[in-house]
Amino acid sequence: MAFHNNPKIATDGLVCCLDANDAQSYPGSGNDWFDLTGNDDWTITAGSSFSNGALTLDDIAAGNDSGGSPPTSWRGTTDCTIDTWYYMNSPYGSCCDTIFGRYDFRFFQIGTNLYTMISFEAHNTPGYTDGARYYQHPSYSISSGVWHHLVGMRRANRYIIWIDGVEKYNGDFGTNLELYGATSSSWALNTNRHNATYGVCRIWNRGLRDDEILQNFNAQRSRFGI
Repeated sequence: MAFHNNPKIATDGLVCCLDANDAQSYPGSGNDWFDLTGNDDWTITAGSSFSNGALTLDDIAAGNDSGGSPPTSWRGTTDCTIDTWYYMNSPYGSCCDTIFGRYDFRFFQIGTNLYTMISFEAHNTPGYTDGARYYQHPSYSISSGVWHHLVGMRRANRYIIWIDGVEKYNGDFGTNLELYGATSSSWALNTNRHNATYGVCRIWNRGLRDDEILQNFNAQRSRFGI
């Protein structure tokens, strides 16, 4: 199925879909970015600009309305996928706030380097301290002045990163550990306030297959000039 006027994307397990090009998600003005899945809308701090189906959050941030009590469907402690179509207007030098995600599962940027951070928590897991936080954030250089499709994912004990339709990382870090903060963390975008432009932000409560990642990328790449 498709959401309203969007091309076909993978919808099985889709629990959040923000699309600036869909008038039922963003009507072109105002501080509400509506979730097309109906799970939890987002509030944008006043001052954003809208043009050509994209939202630019100049010096402002946005977050899901239910804050630190996210919808039940967002709280999976094993598998999860986040993706966004993101336009880096200019390199950003500070560390280390969020492009999109929650603190322990998110994209952030330093200069032209994109980091995808994931954190895990041990619960009676041999070799780990119970309740401790373990994290990684591999980084890859991306270009400014163009759109990028970013995907971060936990699937079947693998930690996976895709950028612009290409798998960049696939590792076993965090095997048998739960995602940290999954049940109690609020979600946000643009907390580093760096003149970022967004087309789409999405969450799935499972790890997408490779062909589904490519399906999502190819469904919308022409819209973003890739």
